[in-house]
Amino acid sequence: MKDGFGRRIDYLRVSVTDRCNLRCIYCMPEAGIPQIEHSAILRLEEIQQLVELIHQALNLRKIRITGGEPLVRRGIVSLVKSMAPLAETTMTTNGILLPKFSAELHAAGLSRVNISIDSLKNQVIREVTRRDVSLEMIEEAIGSAKANCLDPVKVNCVVLKGVNSDEPAEMIKWASGMGVTMRFIEHMPMTGSVCSHVAGDEILTGICAELGPVKKISTEGTAEMYVTDSGIRFGIIAPVGGGMCANCTRLRLTAEGELLPCLAGGESLDLGLMLRSGRKDSEIISAVHDLVAKKPHHGACGGVSMWRIGG
Repeated sequence: MKDGFGRRIDYLRVSVTDRCNLRCIYCMPEAGIPQIEHSAILRLEEIQQLVELIHQALNLRKIRITGGEPLVRRGIVSLVKSMAPLAETTMTTNGILLPKFSAELHAAGLSRVNISIDSLKNQVIREVTRRDVSLEMIEEAIGSAKANCLDPVKVNCVVLKGVNSDEPAEMIKWASGMGVTMRFIEHMPMTGSVCSHVAGDEILTGICAELGPVKKISTEGTAEMYVTDSGIRFGIIAPVGGGMCANCTRLRLTAEGELLPCLAGGESLDLGLMLRSGRKDSEIISAVHDLVAKKPHHGACGGVSMWRIGG
């Protein structure tokens, strides 16, 4: 189905939990977050049912499982198994628990993963995550994903001024050695974040200053892809300054069952309430159609709670 601006809306991001095993400074407060009551979180079978109905409404091309951190949700493998027959099913994870689950996730039908990295320096990684995380742990997660065919692996870095903003060029070379694609993301103003924004153009300028001229080669979803003279590909995702909204084909389902047409808020649909109120499947499908028709052309990125909506 197309929205009012001619975009085919066929990509669903599903947040399966608001909980996370890290406390990243660009995402949530150090003390953590007020946890959603257990009864308010969708049960696995409810998530499955809603995703199936959204798929019936939109003929989804892709489903991405997010959190919080999705691998802390009990039963995550069975949930992947229920979604995989519907559309390409992927996951965004911080990678800490991935070595434990990679083989099972692949067997369940997960096609690939995006893994987060904050720095190549252990001290910076610990400062950003506020936990005892190391580069070796992230490299282990990448190796586990590749060994279990959750490939190609994309590695995402939120660039923070004065924290890791001097590292993108080195990260590009590191990623090439690891056999993964590096992507840099503008920090978005969010509830609980304590970070400074670095614009996508500034990120690119810094990379060129160290690696020489680069060539833009494509747009992949919300990422502008570039290649260095030595043939290394990398991407920049600029939600604040890059105008990526024009290419947005996404809806987001929160762990409570709220369907959002835009990351930055606006109108939404409480599918969890509809499901638990006994509304007919046909009514839910019709409501999804109506929401897609109202999807805004763009949003104002600020004040969102990323742990709640999964990015």
